[in-house]
Amino acid sequence: MTYLVTGATGWIGRHLVPELLKRSDDVYVLVRPGADEAHRFDRCSREWVGGDRVRPVRGDPSAPGLGIEPDWLAVHRGSIDHVFHLAAGPGAEPKSGAAAGAPTRAVLEVAERLEAGALHHVSTVDVAGAAEGLFTEDMVDVGQRLPMPYQRAAFEAERTVREQTRVPWRIYRPSIVLGHSRTGEIDRISGPYHFFRLLRMAAQLPRILPLMVPKLGETNMVPVDFVTRALDHIAHAPAPPGSTFHLVDPRRQSAADVLNLFADQAGAPHLVEVMPKQTLDMVRRLPGIGWALPKIGVPPEILAHSEFGCWFDSRNTAEALADTDIRVPPLAAYAPVIWKYWTENWV
Repeated sequence: MTYLVTGATGWIGRHLVPELLKRSDDVYVLVRPGADEAHRFDRCSREWVGGDRVRPVRGDPSAPGLGIEPDWLAVHRGSIDHVFHLAAGPGAEPKSGAAAGAPTRAVLEVAERLEAGALHHVSTVDVAGAAEGLFTEDMVDVGQRLPMPYQRAAFEAERTVREQTRVPWRIYRPSIVLGHSRTGEIDRISGPYHFFRLLRMAAQLPRILPLMVPKLGETNMVPVDFVTRALDHIAHAPAPPGSTFHLVDPRRQSAADVLNLFADQAGAPHLVEVMPKQTLDMVRRLPGIGWALPKIGVPPEILAHSEFGCWFDSRNTAEALADTDIRVPPLAAYAPVIWKYWTENWV
């Protein structure tokens, strides 16, 4: 097997490439121009087992044809089995408007010119936007509002893939991706990590005093090792063309319950939902909130977008993984590992 990967040095890519190396002779990865990107690639290639078989391909996701030299495309035509497009997934730079689907169109152009066997497009469950109720793997445009730029960008990228028929494709939608379930490793602060400093501050309060908060709704989180193992297995397993897979925790869990798992690690009081959900907007508009929250590591928009209004079906994923040991571990089982890594490396 031979692969071309975009976003290989990103959070998911760093863990997916070692899985691909177990199956392949060569893994080609797109490396953007610039010293910083070259340094990231060099560091990752040293960490990857078999990293000497990872070949950099100079290019630019924002350029037509990914900025890859035409001669390289001609030489490798017909030899790339799978293209993994990770640069459109969680952690990608948000875009909106007409530019949102441009990098994905460039990936499709390259996959077509290479006559690649399949394109694996890593999206996000954020394409559900403000949808309510059950959001299935077959749902795409159900009239949901997409209030945030990154939601609109993910939606447009998916639509770009789905509307073409030249390249066989599969789409994968991870939920919120946490650190590694065994090591706790992360490479940036995002999602629930923004609340960790706040929980450490709350640990100064008596634990018998609950913290009253608005109703937060549900959330969904998975460790990066589950996402990459599942992605690797499903990409190489039989599936109907044009399938979508939700890489999510099948257990429904409230955002408050998740934060309370980390409150236990911090020694902080538990959150108790007692106020109407509309109170959240009132809190955000209080004088000084927009200034104070960033000072403790919580971007103001996190308060409004720390939950999902829907929950996610994952039948396709469950069927594809049925005969494997690849499962989402309960968050309670690895929350201590996540917390420990954060306190030792990010505080």
